[in-house]
Amino acid sequence: MSRFWKIATFLLFLLLVGCSKTEIPENRVFSIDDLANKKVGVLVGTTGEIYAADYGTDSTRLHAEKFETLAQAVNALLEGKIDAVLTDDAPAKVFVRKNPSLRILNETFKEESYAGIVAKENIGLLDSVNIALIQMRAMGVYDSIFDSYIGGQTKYHVSQDSAVGPVLRVATNAEFPPFEFRCKKRGIVGIDIEIARYVANYLGRNLEIIDMDFDDIIDSVRAGAADLGLAALSVTEERSHIINFTDHYATSKIVVVVRSGEQESTFQRIKDSLLGG
Repeated sequence: MSRFWKIATFLLFLLLVGCSKTEIPENRVFSIDDLANKKVGVLVGTTGEIYAADYGTDSTRLHAEKFETLAQAVNALLEGKIDAVLTDDAPAKVFVRKNPSLRILNETFKEESYAGIVAKENIGLLDSVNIALIQMRAMGVYDSIFDSYIGGQTKYHVSQDSAVGPVLRVATNAEFPPFEFRCKKRGIVGIDIEIARYVANYLGRNLEIIDMDFDDIIDSVRAGAADLGLAALSVTEERSHIINFTDHYATSKIVVVVRSGEQESTFQRIKDSLLGG
């Protein structure tokens, strides 16, 4: 192909790209320190929202943009409306796998633990759930569940036994894969749902999963509208004043998701191949 036609082809490519999509700002966040004065997406009611509020000093605060779901925050990042998203590492990896133009910074923003929650006065249920969690680990069920949803090495699922006891009402927020999310064939699924099934089986009770806004889960359990909360809930001292945490069942990291620049890299490869750069 002559140089004239290469240049003509490239100019046509530029025209098509310009007409088909709006300009997305280049990534400006390469480390945690770069979050200063940037727009950062956080989920309402999560520890990420708390950490964002505590970040930096008066001159280096980040500007927290609040979202109800992680999907909404990720879409805003993809569209260039925000500069980064602050979230837990497991769901972050799910969204990054689906969107090659995103990546996770190597630095960890914060480490924390997940646990279930029960009302302060419901000590009997708290003890029973903790025993069930210990049994899960001892029998290898815990590892099988995590291998299935995170490692991808198995397709293990806890079967729900028929029971005659009262219904165990478990509050969750099905917007946080792989811990809880919606599946077309199986409804609400995830690590926390598998744990809920095991606990219900252990207690000899039928299971009811109640999907609600994440910010409503603690209040729902405290008010008695749900017996147990399982929603990748981070253990914090502030929350422990108003609710009881079960034993920890997972550790997590708060990470920073940013645009990877993959779209720009693809553009550069096309340019180089056409113009011989």
